[in-house]
Amino acid sequence: MPSADRPATRPESPTRPPGPRRALVTGASSGIGEAAARALARDGWDVAVVARRGERLELLAKEIEHGGRRAVPIVADLADEAATARAAREAVEGLGGIDLLVNNAGYSPGAAIEQFSRDQLRHIFDVNLLSALQLIGAVTPVMREQGGGRIVNVGSLAAAVPAPLAIPYGASKIAMHAATDALRLELARFGIQLALVIPGFVDTAVFDNAREGAQHLREDPANPYRQTMFDLDELAAKNLKNPLSPDDVAKVILEAANARKPRARYYTPFSAKLQSVLFGVLPSAWADAILMRVYKLR
Repeated sequence: MPSADRPATRPESPTRPPGPRRALVTGASSGIGEAAARALARDGWDVAVVARRGERLELLAKEIEHGGRRAVPIVADLADEAATARAAREAVEGLGGIDLLVNNAGYSPGAAIEQFSRDQLRHIFDVNLLSALQLIGAVTPVMREQGGGRIVNVGSLAAAVPAPLAIPYGASKIAMHAATDALRLELARFGIQLALVIPGFVDTAVFDNAREGAQHLREDPANPYRQTMFDLDELAAKNLKNPLSPDDVAKVILEAANARKPRARYYTPFSAKLQSVLFGVLPSAWADAILMRVYKLR
């Protein structure tokens, strides 16, 4: 997709009134999640951080505590239902409640749909979508008892701008967007507010991980999608010349967390909103023609 510009400076939103500030952040061992946990801690939030890599979580927790805030590192594989339930329970117990849930965990393998098994597809949805919905279900009673709370889900431009070799990821993010909109209605009467953060091209390890996971496909001369993989690598390299940083996205997450009345959607940068709107109104034939050229699929 077209290269992302830098995020524009926004006017400050009215902030929430004083009160408990306890956050649970998933996917916090790197990238957007790690940056969001740091930003929240600097802003005065106590933070429970969840990911699979315990050593990185411990380092992050020590850094947060050194800055004067409480940190609860929770090692959990969010693809697992029992581990996700335990993570929610330990976060609530460790912080004494939850006022903010940031659902950030996710990944995007780079392969064609015919190259995934059913179990691999299920794993992507478990991590990207089902764990987030399970965590929302787990913290909702806690927030309701407290009189309210805030949930910030990290979406993706991939939900609006289709891309080849990322079908499960895009589908899971479309579902996340739809779920956020419906949950905003379902939970409003309990004082639980939802916001969706939709970033453009972010410089994280997700692209390197996707390439590494599909390296055997890149090396297979019989792979009919091999050239498309190389072309998408080239496009990613171009976008990485001027990407968003995880800190850029963390600032927007912090804005959504602190706003008295959060917006339904936060796009960063502004070009992400333009692309979402454009591909939402273009006739399918026109959109396909543009993307076929961008992705070199002719």
